[in-house]
Amino acid sequence: MQTATQAGIVTSVAEGAARDLHIREERMSFWLAVAALAAALTGHSMAVAAQDAVHVIPEFTFESGEKLAGMKVGYATHGKLNQAKSNAILVTHGASGVRTSNAALIGPGKAYDTDKYFVVTVDAIGGGNSSQPKDGLGPKFPKYTIRDMVRAQNDLLTNGLGLAHAVAIGGPSMGAQQALEWGIHYPDFMDGLLLIVPASRSDRHVRAIFDAVEAAIKLDPNYRDGNYTAQPRDGIILGGMIYFPWLYSDEHLSTITDDAAWEKASRAFGTAWANAWDANSLLSRYHAASRFDPSTPFGGDLGKGLAQVKAKTLIMPGMTDRTLPTYLARELYRGIKQATYVEIPSYLGHLAGGPANEASAEYAFVTAQIRKFLAELAAK
Repeated sequence: MQTATQAGIVTSVAEGAARDLHIREERMSFWLAVAALAAALTGHSMAVAAQDAVHVIPEFTFESGEKLAGMKVGYATHGKLNQAKSNAILVTHGASGVRTSNAALIGPGKAYDTDKYFVVTVDAIGGGNSSQPKDGLGPKFPKYTIRDMVRAQNDLLTNGLGLAHAVAIGGPSMGAQQALEWGIHYPDFMDGLLLIVPASRSDRHVRAIFDAVEAAIKLDPNYRDGNYTAQPRDGIILGGMIYFPWLYSDEHLSTITDDAAWEKASRAFGTAWANAWDANSLLSRYHAASRFDPSTPFGGDLGKGLAQVKAKTLIMPGMTDRTLPTYLARELYRGIKQATYVEIPSYLGHLAGGPANEASAEYAFVTAQIRKFLAELAAK
């Protein structure tokens, strides 16, 4: 059924265990990880320059039936589209991310090699240069789903860029959610899917985390039912503090032994949120991600949804991920016909899937797996 066997899974885990000591000795320091995360959240990067643009959809109808005139889809392109328009890759981002969040992996000779591929990065609905609550509608902005994000992206690629095909589509976390919905609803559009620190669905566990984050933000007196005049920074920072311990493994967190350092670290993620995000826009993004359920169009039958995927699929969860536990990745592996499963051998938890530090073991591993997968697609 799959290209990787159960024995292959055991082997990849064993190989990850064999690399434990190397990763312990040479993984990035905690503060490098936090700095890289903050850079991803704010969209700052020293990676290859991109061509930014905005595609406008005259009228967009959401899954809920609500409509929005002049839907903006922010994006950037890297590299050159070949004459046959056959070398495009769409790279998607996580819930806190924007089109620049995966920039460390994009460029000449990198995982998404711009000497070979025309790489499109996109702002999902709700952030970056795409339409979002802070544009003026605030809490009245239509509730959107991951499928809404993907339909807007499909309009960008087909009507905006004139593409009929992509080599691959994928990214980490919510980026994997988007890629999966692409594979389900546009199964002939791509050759491959890259599902990095993915989940088959958002389970009760992840919903509970983000329900608590949402409650913390809304309890800030400045929130005012979303009609604020000043950002509810304290609530946003508190929400980040709730999420913080779920991002990393216990073993990684145990390396922070100084109380002052712990206090600073526990607030770093929420502070990055507060510096980069409008509260309503942040809440709408995490609502969409935490309600991700690809089975909805199939009457709740997840297996039927996953069976729609035709593309070869790389499923790459983090070995110690506590945000999206690996059992959800294994559900994907069991349900997708042409799937390869390999775990990232890291103690960085969920953040192993979006490495920004090019000196880290996580960066080297993720890069190698993406390169290998894309090379196999090219050799088909």
